[in-house]
Amino acid sequence: MTSLHSQFLATHTVADVLSEKKQGHDLIDIQVTATVETVFETLLANADILSVPVYRKFNNRKDYVAIIDAFDLLSTLEEQGLSSGSAKGLNTEFLSMPVAILVGMTKSSSKLWTCQPSISLTQLIELFTKHRVHRILVLEDIPVRTDQADTEENAAIELEQQARKPSAGRLISQTDVIRYLLEHNHELGPILDISADSFAGHALKYAEEYLDEATASKLKRTPVSITIQSQAWDALQKMSTSHATCVAIVDSDGALVAEMSAADLRGINPNRIEDLHRPVLVYLKTCQGSLKKPLSCRAKFSLGQLMSGVVRNHGHRSWLVDSEDRPVGCITLSDILSVFLG
Repeated sequence: MTSLHSQFLATHTVADVLSEKKQGHDLIDIQVTATVETVFETLLANADILSVPVYRKFNNRKDYVAIIDAFDLLSTLEEQGLSSGSAKGLNTEFLSMPVAILVGMTKSSSKLWTCQPSISLTQLIELFTKHRVHRILVLEDIPVRTDQADTEENAAIELEQQARKPSAGRLISQTDVIRYLLEHNHELGPILDISADSFAGHALKYAEEYLDEATASKLKRTPVSITIQSQAWDALQKMSTSHATCVAIVDSDGALVAEMSAADLRGINPNRIEDLHRPVLVYLKTCQGSLKKPLSCRAKFSLGQLMSGVVRNHGHRSWLVDSEDRPVGCITLSDILSVFLG
């Protein structure tokens, strides 16, 4: 017998999610000739986005080639000398180079991940979790005229319409899907009652394409962390070497105080590279304006509670903590979605 949540995912589509999504602004994108620094600045200026589609102009249309996100920026820093002991060893000339150098820095940007509005949520979640993709470009079909379409006049009109219409429409993110599922929680059944300690690191079961088994197992057992005495530079190096998307920042007792992710690189420019040598909490306060308490949960929190927490707080993860607030796991949006696949 098919479960309620499986039935729901199979019978609802990307179009259903987008129809209920509040669109605060038009799609923010950048041309492939823009500089890398422009990407950092664009992400900083638009705090609600973590990625931007990159396009080439072709016949007055936008031909999208990739989606660049904060993890591509982190990978670029790694290429330019992140492994050195100091930001002074970092080659900052890449910031003035075309954004094309970022394409392919990570698996998610090595190809343009797209989908049709008609695919099911089951298929969409498989794309998200099995390919470590966080956002996908939803293609829009360009209507074809059927009446007298062979006349020169109508052919010219159709070409003009296509020239004015972008070749893609909107981004759909993991957060969009989780928000949609939460709004339809009464249709999902008992899956929402499972406990948080049963699915921390759940998405790592699909990690064989980009992580070796030992690294994936270590990430699942022990979340990556640094102490409050560490520099922001140390956090970036930890993320780079451990293939983690974020690090927990803990006090002398090991209790969770803050977190740092690749998203905290937004706004980096040649003048701010040295800021990475500041203590990590000072750096985060400079970036964020104030130190934000990271989302956390206990072992017996339910999946439904966790989904509600990340949506309400615009979070991208929740740290699984013990009775002393020490992080013992990290539950990402990919983990949450992968639970629905079994």
